[in-house]
Amino acid sequence: MAEPIADQKRERFALIKRKRVLFLFWFLLVVGLIGWRLLWPLLLNERGETFYIGLAAPLTGPFAEVGLSMRRGVELAVNEINRNNELEKITLRMVVTDDRSGLSTENRAVEAARELAANHKLLAVVGHYFSGPTLAASPVYQENQIPLIAPTATNPGVTAKFSGNFSIIPDDYYQSVFLANYVLYGLMREKIAVIYSDTAYGTSLTDFFVRELEIQGSKPMGVVKIDGTRFNPNELAAHLKMLSESEIIFLAMNYSGAANVIKWLKDKGVTADFIGGESMGGPHFIRGAGIYAENVYAVTPYLPNLLGESARRYEANFVQTYQTNPDWVATHSYEAVRLIAHAIRQVGTERSAIRQFLSKIIREEDAIDSISGPIYFDSNGSSRRPIAIGEVKNGQFVPARFQFTYAKYPELVKARKENSLRAFKMDGRFVKRTTVVFTGLHVNEIKSFDPVAGNFVADFLLWFRWDPDQNEKLNFEMTYGKVLAAAIREKYYDKATNNNFISYDVTAQLDGSFPLKEYPFDQQTLKIRIKPKVKNKEDLILVTDISDDSFLRKDLGLKAWKDVQHIQFTSENEGIWSYRNPKYNRKLFQLNNSQFTYQILLERKTGQYIIKLLPLLVLVLLAYAMFFINFEFTASRFTVGVTTLLSSMSFHNVNKVDVGYLVRIDTFFMMTYYFIFFAIIETVIASALHIKGRRSLAAQVDAVAIVIYPVLMVSTAIVLFN
Repeated sequence: MAEPIADQKRERFALIKRKRVLFLFWFLLVVGLIGWRLLWPLLLNERGETFYIGLAAPLTGPFAEVGLSMRRGVELAVNEINRNNELEKITLRMVVTDDRSGLSTENRAVEAARELAANHKLLAVVGHYFSGPTLAASPVYQENQIPLIAPTATNPGVTAKFSGNFSIIPDDYYQSVFLANYVLYGLMREKIAVIYSDTAYGTSLTDFFVRELEIQGSKPMGVVKIDGTRFNPNELAAHLKMLSESEIIFLAMNYSGAANVIKWLKDKGVTADFIGGESMGGPHFIRGAGIYAENVYAVTPYLPNLLGESARRYEANFVQTYQTNPDWVATHSYEAVRLIAHAIRQVGTERSAIRQFLSKIIREEDAIDSISGPIYFDSNGSSRRPIAIGEVKNGQFVPARFQFTYAKYPELVKARKENSLRAFKMDGRFVKRTTVVFTGLHVNEIKSFDPVAGNFVADFLLWFRWDPDQNEKLNFEMTYGKVLAAAIREKYYDKATNNNFISYDVTAQLDGSFPLKEYPFDQQTLKIRIKPKVKNKEDLILVTDISDDSFLRKDLGLKAWKDVQHIQFTSENEGIWSYRNPKYNRKLFQLNNSQFTYQILLERKTGQYIIKLLPLLVLVLLAYAMFFINFEFTASRFTVGVTTLLSSMSFHNVNKVDVGYLVRIDTFFMMTYYFIFFAIIETVIASALHIKGRRSLAAQVDAVAIVIYPVLMVSTAIVLFN
């Protein structure tokens, strides 16, 4: 009797050992498959080829701060492109050289260019900061067929003399023509003085500026030349009377020289306004001039208040990465890399092909979208993107109250009364003087939000302030929605600032698209979009009155949602203006008008859904428990399996979202059906084997199922909800 018992024990121990070995085998196999699935895309990416983007910038010396801005812009763009796998199997790397520009005795622009050109996997170069070093280094790039994107150099020769060079910043000619017309037709000034430094930059700006004044039938009261390397007040003292009588002074020099000149002249009682080129249009000038920078005008290539959603996203990413706001130098360097990446996607990694592609972006219709406005070039490769004028207010540049925009249809300009639209010809194109309307919005409450119906009701405060010179009255209307109630809270004219101000308490129903495919782990964006309700909408530009309202906004307190982020920006909305009007030769005019958008990013609170789905977890675990029920109770195993399947289907029906497509939670429920069904089928197979006397094989089937079931459930959850 002892012998059969011993045999049974040995058989039982052998079965347990086989189960353990089988368990380990299947566990390692499944883990290996999951690891392969997750790591294989990364391994494929690593097999891709690496190429380089060069940066030549002043990383040491008096202009090291702008060199740092250039480096940050390039670095941010390269990291984003790689992180998002935008070039698929191509990985970009940044290689940096210090050209020491700004140090007259240690300038090494040519040496820096040769260092970069020695890299045979270099696709393009971003740089240099100054025009002089860029011109000096360009023959090296030209010889090696290396495309050069100049984010800051403005001398027309940078692109005109070298076919492979392209500029992100408008050149001296384009800027000077713009500024001369802005002084005459934007600010309406007649008494104009010019102060310029005896540098290539100062001389170039001045020559083009004075020439354009003469073309427009004007001339400066006086033109004063000063030393471009060392500020000497005596050079200005002799002209102090003329400068005091002027209404505006054009400064053609870099930001450090402009800061010194403005400080000295304001201390001497000069009350004229000041205006300058792009070198003055950033925080480096404001830091140098301090409180004297207030009310100064300048070409400001990066004005987030005037730009769209992509600029807001870029700015948030920059701040998160470097804990400081981006300036226009960093932004243009970032855009240069983005432009290169766009060319690589289109034509590959041949330097000559990249150069040829960029040389064809010479029409406004072919412009490449970018955060500071569309990028396109003239036939020489110089930027012809729109120019914005900023004014220093409270220590930062904001959009000046008037901007220039190109007229889309010259025939409309000619047909309208002259007093209703200040338009003129600039560089062969019709330009309009457009009023900036500073727009602010503060959300008090989201009264209801129905993502399935595609609408929400918001209660908010809306305000506008603007110069009444062109539009004495201003009303608004909703884009993609309707106003349910609106009342004027306050309305007045401020004589001191020549500003009209009006604010409304508004309740509106807004329509939107709220995809629920990720439910219940979805994020939704509520958009409040406003456009002006005036006769000529294209004569106004809505800009954000405040760039960040986090200091005054409150959590909206939506029960099912977490209030993550609020952003606001301006954009354009296209609409048909004339339906075959005989007055305009039956043409169909599609005009763009400004639109203000306030976005609220919501993230669904998942805690409550996890609690709701706990019964589903219990059902899944109950189905798993089937494998541990002895074969003597096969009927009980079947009962548990069928009961869990029916319960899961019933539970799913209660938790369905009424949309016409599968959401993530639907997919998860469907997968649980498959797994519970798998448990039932496994019971059928194992029970059949057990009945036929193949108990060892039946136990092995159970052992395999015990491993596979939870691993597949966990891996499915990871794939679905990752």
